[in-house]
Parts: sequence; structure tokens; C-alpha cells
Amino acid sequence: MISLEKKQALKRVIAKIARPFINNKKLSVILNYHSVHPTHIFATKPDDFREQMEYIGSNFKVVSLYELYEMRISNSDLPDKLAVITFDDGYEDNYEYAFPILKRLGLPATIFLVTGFINGEIDIAKRDRTYSGLSPLKWQQILEMREEGITFGSHTHTHPILTDILLKDAENDIVYSKKILENKLNEPIKMFAYPLGQRKTFSSSVIEILKKHNFELACSTLWGCDNSCTDIFSLHRIRIDACDTMNDFKEKVNGDWDFIRWAQRLKV
Repeated sequence: MISLEKKQALKRVIAKIARPFINNKKLSVILNYHSVHPTHIFATKPDDFREQMEYIGSNFKVVSLYELYEMRISNSDLPDKLAVITFDDGYEDNYEYAFPILKRLGLPATIFLVTGFINGEIDIAKRDRTYSGLSPLKWQQILEMREEGITFGSHTHTHPILTDILLKDAENDIVYSKKILENKLNEPIKMFAYPLGQRKTFSSSVIEILKKHNFELACSTLWGCDNSCTDIFSLHRIRIDACDTMNDFKEKVNGDWDFIRWAQRLKV
């Protein structure tokens, strides 16, 4: 099995080779984080996150995810070098380490919450292994962040692969998560992120469920730096990993790693 370090080195080489063939008309980048933690092996380190946010804040127009949606539905042209910051799952380190940096820099972000994880009913960090040992956000922390401009969306209640379960079960899981969030936050929940988020993990039937229950957008993990024409219910994101150097990060957000979208299509 190829190590993470070797995979990352290979991606750097491919990025250099592919760069002349990549043509992003505009950069409208949705960043995808999970954990920001000083010691966890798969988490972005706080110092790295701070440097990344300083770069994004200085070189891109950073808007909330819902602002991006409003720009899209207004049919106005998206400005070039537009950035959105998102987190999946709802780990407590989002509050402890990421939030103070975002607050200091005045940057908006959206966190997609797995409500069963937040409520202590399931431990996705342990179940899904990658972020094993990490704790969920507390509702008090979520409410505090909301007061400072952090927005929240649903990432389901139990984090299932939605196409692996019955459609009615998928609908129940999505609706239950939405209901919990709306009761806790006292506001409509309009944003959704698919668990895993690749092409085989959501479908047109799942999208119809989201529309039926008044969601207005959904994020995938399909790779791409241009969301100016992307389906609003399968927005592309750029995953930021613990092994990313600052140069890797700059290349990712500037479209140089968009060869990954070609590789994802080959897997379908």
C-alpha cells in the first residue's frame, strides 16, 4: 500500500504535469475541512490553518456559503477568486482551534453537523476511524459560534451513505437532522452536505428529497475550483488535508490540482 507521503508526492508531480491543461475560467473555491487539531495525525494543525486563512483572506473574496448561493440564483456573474470555508461532521476542535482564528480574521464559515454525533447518540469519530478520539461540538459552543457569524447545515443524523440505504430511511435521517437543528438554532436549515459526497453516495432521488424539504443547496466532495455553473445541489469542494504544505494549499485553491476531478470521474 502506498503511504500518504508518497501519494502526496505523486499528486505534486501530476499537478506540475497537468497544469498547462487545466483551464479554470474562474476560481470559486469551497474549502472542505474536518478537524483542526494540534496533535491528531489527520487534522490540519492550527498554525497551518491560520496561515491558510491569512492567505485566503488576503488573496480571495471570502463569503459565506449562503452568499455564494444568493450570487448564483441572482444570475449575476461570480467574481473571480471567490472562497467559501466549510467543515464537515462537527468536531469540538472546530470551536477550540479554528473558530478563534476565523473570528480574529473576520472570516465566515459553515459547519455541517451530524446531529446524532452532536447529541452523543453515535460516535462517528470512532466508527469511521479517520478522526478517532475526537469529541463532538457541544450545543452551547454551536450557539456561541452562530452569534459570531458561523452558519450551520445538516450532514444527516447518523452519517449513512445515502445510496446504501432505503430511500425512505435516507429521507427520515435527513429530515430528523433538519428538525433537530431547526429546534436548537431556531432558524430554517437550508444547507446540506452529503456523507462522503462522491458520485455514488448521492443520487437524483436524494436530491429530490432535499428539495422536497426546502433545502436550497448541497455540497459534495467532488473536486473542483469553479462553482459558477455547477449544479447547486452538487457543489464542488477542495479537500484540505493534514499533509498539505503551504505550497500545496496555494496550488489547490488556485486550481492546479484540478486533475483530481478527472481521476474521480474515472472511478465512476
